[in-house]
Amino acid sequence: MSTDASVKESPTPVRPLRELLSHRPYWVWTLITQLVNAPALMAAIAFAGLAAAGTGEAKDGGFMVASLILADVASSGIIGKVADRTSGRVVPVVSAALAAAGLASVVVAALADASLVALCALCVVAGLGLGGLTGLTRTLLNSVVPERLLERALAVNATAMEALVVLAPLIAGGAIFVFGWTGGVATMAVGAGLLALLLAFARGAARPASAVHMAEAAHPDSARKRREPLWNLGFIAWLMVGIAFSHTLGAIETGALPLAQKLEFGVLGGGSIIAVLAVSGITAGVGYAVFADRLPGGPSLRAGVLLTVVAAAAVGVGQAGTWTALTAMVVVAGVCTAPLNAIRSFAVEKVIPADRRAEGFGWLYTAGSGGFAASGLGMSTLPLGVALSLPAITCLAAVCLLLAAATRRRPAV
Repeated sequence: MSTDASVKESPTPVRPLRELLSHRPYWVWTLITQLVNAPALMAAIAFAGLAAAGTGEAKDGGFMVASLILADVASSGIIGKVADRTSGRVVPVVSAALAAAGLASVVVAALADASLVALCALCVVAGLGLGGLTGLTRTLLNSVVPERLLERALAVNATAMEALVVLAPLIAGGAIFVFGWTGGVATMAVGAGLLALLLAFARGAARPASAVHMAEAAHPDSARKRREPLWNLGFIAWLMVGIAFSHTLGAIETGALPLAQKLEFGVLGGGSIIAVLAVSGITAGVGYAVFADRLPGGPSLRAGVLLTVVAAAAVGVGQAGTWTALTAMVVVAGVCTAPLNAIRSFAVEKVIPADRRAEGFGWLYTAGSGGFAASGLGMSTLPLGVALSLPAITCLAAVCLLLAAATRRRPAV
């Protein structure tokens, strides 16, 4: 599928990365995407801090986190489908405002000694507001940067996401330390409010009507007959890539503390594993942004190679008997993260119908969340080594689907 020609190409030759880094609307878009993703990353610490003082049980924060994330994930594809039928700023702004109102209501309700059920219900409201925003904001990128910069733009954004994974929990913890037990959730609400303002007024945040919508308006009957299906083999293959990648990365992240304890390094060792994973991802993301157009192979080949490497690294992490071997395997896994994130987001757009992009990216987000959930379930029910080896099966399935999709696209001789 071709992307919308929403941005004019530069008339003079400029180094692509330099052009991207000096493009102010792109940095606004990157800030928007970080604000969309921050609540899920801040939630564990923010809600635990609120619950510890509000209900007297820090573990009650887990119910609030689950309520927020499940509502977010479950509504992503549906809200994306609604958004695809509209243009402009209305749906993303209303969604962000609903998230801000829901999170602010959680703070007010906690201060009023509301029950856990009421707090969880308000978290569901906030989650419904966040639902679909990942897909919606991804569709904005096509109107912010020209297509030739798209893959680099996604690589830089994936690098920023790796940094956010580390910074968001620290921000939540710092807010609790400075502002008290409601500080973490209040900071999430402020962030969602800022997100709503950016989506309402920032340059490039409006979603222009696509050529498909204009064609439907002119010829509704014929356009309806030509509408392409979303659930094609290529789209399913990239969804499986998202599941496999998240399953593998999630297994390493959730296994960090047990791995450190196995090697007698304790909590500090678990944090070190996460830090090494994030720093490796940031470094690889910068490298991919610089060299993306010089690397061999297309998106499917690159994704297949990276999935194979990250799966092998996860197995190696589970079998590592020394801290040096464990660190080396974590570095290998980490260097795959940002490039693979950029590749799947870039490639999946080519197989999503132009009039269903927000829905398609919403389902991609849901698939990734499913992979993380599978990693947590495996870590809590299976031996450590088995839980870290199991993602190799999902990676193999994803590679097979990529191969099948590539074979189907190949023209007959």
